[in-house]
Amino acid sequence: MDIQHIRYFLEVAKCQSFSGAARQLYVTQPILTRCVKNLEKELGVQLIDRSTRRFALTEAGRQLVSSGEALLRQHGDIYRQMEDMADGQKGEIRISGPGVLLDMYFPQLMAQYRREHPGIRITIRESGTRTVVREVLDGTADLGLVMLPLAREDQLEVIPMVRDEIHVLMHRDHPLAGEKQLHISQLKGLDIITYNDSTTLYHAFEAMCADHGFAPTIAYQSMMPRFILDTLSWGDCVGVLPAPMLQLFPRPELVSVPLHPHFPWQIAVIKQKDRYVSRAAESFLRFTEDFFTERE
Repeated sequence: MDIQHIRYFLEVAKCQSFSGAARQLYVTQPILTRCVKNLEKELGVQLIDRSTRRFALTEAGRQLVSSGEALLRQHGDIYRQMEDMADGQKGEIRISGPGVLLDMYFPQLMAQYRREHPGIRITIRESGTRTVVREVLDGTADLGLVMLPLAREDQLEVIPMVRDEIHVLMHRDHPLAGEKQLHISQLKGLDIITYNDSTTLYHAFEAMCADHGFAPTIAYQSMMPRFILDTLSWGDCVGVLPAPMLQLFPRPELVSVPLHPHFPWQIAVIKQKDRYVSRAAESFLRFTEDFFTERE
C-alpha cells in the first residue's frame, strides 16, 4: 500500500472534493482520481459513494480516514526516529501554546536554546489551552504549553514548570491598592480585566466568584500583556492576573495585591503519553525544566 495514496485520499476526504484536494496537494485532478481508484482496487472496497451528487464517504471510507490518520502519524514518527539515530542535534520541534504564555516566558528561553542547539528548527503555533491539548493528542504538536488544571490529563504527561499565584493588579492610586491582601468578595462590582474565556484562569476565576455568591463584572478580556497593563495604568479597572506579570513587565504605577482564598497559577509543558517524542523535543523539554528551575 502506497503511503502517498493514503495521504491523497485523506486530503480528498478533508476537502470533500477532488478538485479542492488537488489544489491543496499541487497535483492534477486526474492523477488524484486515479490514485484513489487504485487504492479502492487494492483494498477491495469502495471508499467514496458515487451514487449521489454530494460528496460522501462509504462506511469503509470513514474507517480509512480514522486508520489512515493514525498510519500517517506513525509514518512520520518513523522518519523522526531515524533522523534522531543519525544525528541527535538536528530535527524539528513543534510547540503549541497560548500567546500570553509565550510572550511572558519564551523569548529569553528560546534565544538561549537556539544558541545552544543551532541545528534544531522550532515551529511555534499560538493556540488557546484547549486547542493546545487537542493538537498534542492528535500529533500536530510535539509539546504544548498550558495552564493547569486541564481536561484529559489521563492521556497526557504533564510536566509542571511554574508555580505561582493569581493576584489583583491595579493602579497605585486605587482605593484598594494599600491592602495587604484582598478577599475575592471585595471584587464584587469592580470592573475587571483578565484573560479571555478560552483560558483556564478565566473559568477558574468565574467559579471562585460563584462560590462566594456573585458573578464578576468582566470589563475586558485579553491575552495581550501590553494592552492589559496599559489599560490598568489608566486606572479604569483592576486585573485578575498572574503575579509574575509585573515582574516580567515592570510598571512602577501598578501594584500587585495577593488574593484570598489562595488562587494558584501553574504552568506546565505537556506531551502525549506512550507516544514517541523526538530527541530534539526531549532536549527542549529538559532545557525548559532547567530554565524554570533556575528562575525559582
